[in-house]
Amino acid sequence: MKNFIILGLLSCWMAATSCLGELDIKPTDIKDQTVAFETVSDVNTGVLGVYAGLGTSSISISSLLADENMLPVENTGGRGIQAFSWKQDPVNPDVIVAWQSFYQVLDRANRILDVIDDVPYSPQEETWLRQLKGELLALRAFCHFELLRHYAVDYHPDSLGIPVMTTSYIGKPARDKVRKVFEQIDEDLALAKQHIPASFNDLDRVTRISISAMQARAALYQQNWDAAIAAATEVITTVPLATAAQFPDIWTDKSTADVIWKLKREPQDAKFGDFYRDGVGRVAFAPSFKLLAAMDAASDVRFNAYVRDLSPGGAARRWTVVKYAGGQPTLANLADIKLFRVSEMYLIRAEACAEKGLLNRGADDLNDLRAVRIGNYTVQTFANADVLNDAVQQERFRELAFEGHRYYDLRRRKQNIVRLPADVIQVPGQPTTLTPNDKTYYLPIPLKEIQANQNMTQHPKYAF
Repeated sequence: MKNFIILGLLSCWMAATSCLGELDIKPTDIKDQTVAFETVSDVNTGVLGVYAGLGTSSISISSLLADENMLPVENTGGRGIQAFSWKQDPVNPDVIVAWQSFYQVLDRANRILDVIDDVPYSPQEETWLRQLKGELLALRAFCHFELLRHYAVDYHPDSLGIPVMTTSYIGKPARDKVRKVFEQIDEDLALAKQHIPASFNDLDRVTRISISAMQARAALYQQNWDAAIAAATEVITTVPLATAAQFPDIWTDKSTADVIWKLKREPQDAKFGDFYRDGVGRVAFAPSFKLLAAMDAASDVRFNAYVRDLSPGGAARRWTVVKYAGGQPTLANLADIKLFRVSEMYLIRAEACAEKGLLNRGADDLNDLRAVRIGNYTVQTFANADVLNDAVQQERFRELAFEGHRYYDLRRRKQNIVRLPADVIQVPGQPTTLTPNDKTYYLPIPLKEIQANQNMTQHPKYAF
């Protein structure tokens, strides 16, 4: 995505409202999509606008709520402390922003999908138009999945999920069950895969192989182990793991090894690295001591690629996250956001194999990943499925740190969030364990949505 993607056309007709409950109020300052898209080139511009709406809330929420970060003394401004302290509520911006942003992107995608079949095209443009439709379907699936991860009551098929949005006009919808949301996700991904040519390989946009990665992740959450194995295998056989030499360059955007799909960040875009260490050098959220202890600084290539000690040799360590610091000193904290990497596929397949009792196959995937991340690694065996699965989850903690997975991994496995006392020392009285029985283990539906939409129900833990 380049600087031209946000055009006047998009700014005038793609203005989405902040809540689903308000989407049935017809705006007066937009250009109707039936006349906004008169050529395939118009559609492409619109699709770029859909990509432009994607953000980083999944990463920030996971960092705030899980155990991969700690609160340093430098964070004196209060940013993120409410969620980090597990005191979020339905008006806390840190935990409700995803509702607004992902539904806005869904609305943008659906406005184009509503009219795309009526856009005229030449014979030379037919494949391009089909590809654009495939990208929109995949983006719609991605947004539904992220919303479900955030706001579902839980991930059981019969539990309440989020409203499925397949048109730009939806009135005041109620929450659909998790099963129905996943059915829509799976349907959209399967159809998208038919539309996108195998030859299309732009890492800044949805490709056929990135759809396979989405299918693998969705299957993991559905505990559809066979589908997870099949989809992850499609990716693994196509995309090689980054070598130890390539790995550090991924995070400075010098290499795209390991990367399946990323959000391209341009100089005018928000700098996500500021979330961890702001523009004047204050560390807002530091890597947790729990995470630091989980990686060997001497042998694990991920350690120095993910974190850094800003006061080497000093008595008091000053750790910071450098995964999004970028590689340009003049554009500090600006880095592409890696949404999917092939290493995740190894871990998905290993977990699915463990769940199916395929110990040797699962162990091979875990050992293969560790061998390219840890120097002089010794291949390990695992006594049973539980031991293997525990090892996989610990590897996800290391490999996928600060990429928006840890909180959701603990939620889908109904495991406690456990922090070290040293990681919450700046929050007096802060408990170190959050359990699935606790209200703030979950995310609330935004209060504004509840007020605007009488059909919307709050998460039961927040209902009283």
